[in-house]
Amino acid sequence: MTRSFAILSFLFMGFVLQVNAQIDTAPKGKRMNAQLKEQVQIDEQLASQYYREQEYELARDLYKKLYDKTEMAHYFQQYIECLLALKDYDKAERELKAYAKKNPSNYKTAVDLIYVYLQQGNDNKAEKQFKELTKDLPDHAPTIRNLSYAFQARSLYDMALNVLEKGNTLLEGKETFYMDQAYIYQATANYPEAFRYYFMELETHPGQYNNIRNRLQTMMFYDVNNSISDELRLALLKRTQEKPDNLELAQLLVWFALQQEDYDIALAQSQSIDRKTHDQDAQINNLASICLNNKQFDIAKQGYSYIMEKGKSSPFYGQALCGTIKADYMKLLAINSTDNKAYERLSKRIDEAYEDVGTNDLTRLTLTQADIMTYQLGRSQEAIELLSKTIETVGNRQDKAELKLKLADIYLREDEVWEATLLYSQVDKSLKEEPLGHEARFKNAQLRYFIGEYEWALGQLKVLKAATSKLIANDAMTLSLVIKDNLEADTTGTELNRLARADYRIYQQREDEAIAILDDIVATGNYVSKPHALFRKAEIEENRKDFDTAEQLFLQIVEQYPDSYMADAALMHAAMIEQNELKDKESAKQHYEKLIDEYPTSIYTAQAKKNYRKLQ
Repeated sequence: MTRSFAILSFLFMGFVLQVNAQIDTAPKGKRMNAQLKEQVQIDEQLASQYYREQEYELARDLYKKLYDKTEMAHYFQQYIECLLALKDYDKAERELKAYAKKNPSNYKTAVDLIYVYLQQGNDNKAEKQFKELTKDLPDHAPTIRNLSYAFQARSLYDMALNVLEKGNTLLEGKETFYMDQAYIYQATANYPEAFRYYFMELETHPGQYNNIRNRLQTMMFYDVNNSISDELRLALLKRTQEKPDNLELAQLLVWFALQQEDYDIALAQSQSIDRKTHDQDAQINNLASICLNNKQFDIAKQGYSYIMEKGKSSPFYGQALCGTIKADYMKLLAINSTDNKAYERLSKRIDEAYEDVGTNDLTRLTLTQADIMTYQLGRSQEAIELLSKTIETVGNRQDKAELKLKLADIYLREDEVWEATLLYSQVDKSLKEEPLGHEARFKNAQLRYFIGEYEWALGQLKVLKAATSKLIANDAMTLSLVIKDNLEADTTGTELNRLARADYRIYQQREDEAIAILDDIVATGNYVSKPHALFRKAEIEENRKDFDTAEQLFLQIVEQYPDSYMADAALMHAAMIEQNELKDKESAKQHYEKLIDEYPTSIYTAQAKKNYRKLQ
């Protein structure tokens, strides 16, 4: 027996058992012997096949025969579906009326009859039937909800909504149907009404916050041109102004503002909530951190400063102090500041801050201080001593690992390769299946790439491609491709050696030396090494704020090496420079479109679509 035949046999047996169960529950007068049961099973299978193949007349006759034999509701319903598909509305009307006389409590039949009247153009009959059906609705939520579902199944949405509204009146607040109403409005693209009923549900049942947020998230996911998001923004702002004391609405606005990257609105709303509840420090601190990660330095500082104004009584005071210093540092880096005095002032602030924070914040301050000493003030030896001393002081395993990673980075920058690899290996071993452990393993693989140990690096990168951290997995994949592609194109490893040396110089911030190597590769390299060298040069120029040169280098890769796996990344970089730095929206839109159309499987496609919608 083949596997496919076995599966089909299993499915058929399930089908037979189901039909047997239906037959066994048929009306008493219609119970059948084994032979008749078998014939019913055969007829049902054939009728179902006819229906699927749109042979509605054949299916109709078989379902009618099955219903006459068994009086089972399922067969009657399928018989009616065939009549409707054949547009035989007069016959459907007669059959439904006859069935309704035998089954007066079956509301599905009444709904189907209303649908038939509407198809016939008998609106008055439909209206009369609807009033008759709904005039004595029971105050029973499941019945009301099921009746609404029956109307929805026939796309009679206005009637479905009418039933739910009557239900709201009948139950007098004991239960509401706001979520059901919102869903119908959402399904029919009446978004303002959908929002209104979601807000009403939230105000009535605050526990529905997560469900409502998830539904809104789904709506926004399919929002191609941002029209739904725009309507939601207006609806939320209006509702929160009307109901300023409703905390769930206020939290929903914070969530929405974050989805739209309106960080200033999110922070202002969080602060407004905190003034009423005095319990939002954790959220404001987290929001400030999100702003920091998204280079919204001033907004991040506003959030941190708000917490610091509360004094040391706030459990987040230390984190806020560290965050404020880091925001100032990252802002200087973002503008490529070479103002040594500014960095010296920051270093001094950190020294003073040690007295104001607890041991939990010691690591944060030390990591920032080590960065400033090493990369801005040329005091790497002092940074090494500071980190080594702090590693001995802290007891937390995660903190110790972070400090060791920073120390290893500085050792590698100073050409202390074996000290660096030892520390990376220690962190990898102690936190093997955790994000910091994965980061340490990647850094160790990168180190081996720098010094030409490519097979060792590839072995580690292969494991990391399945890392839980998407960023680490992508970085591992990219470096793995760099090594493999270059070794395949040049088995001697000459080209890869040059590229690895250039990458190491970039890592050490010896950019002029790196550019000299990269220029040599561009002039004399092969079709694999050249796009890599151009990409590295473009990144250096972007870091130096020479955005015109960076844009041209990225586009050169796209034009000359469109089949390179770096082409999609180059196109994304070029478009983002045009959007954010050169303010050339038309070029950015053009390049996002090109990325979406020509590189649909790229990891950058989703972000390109999002950025394109913003520009639209």
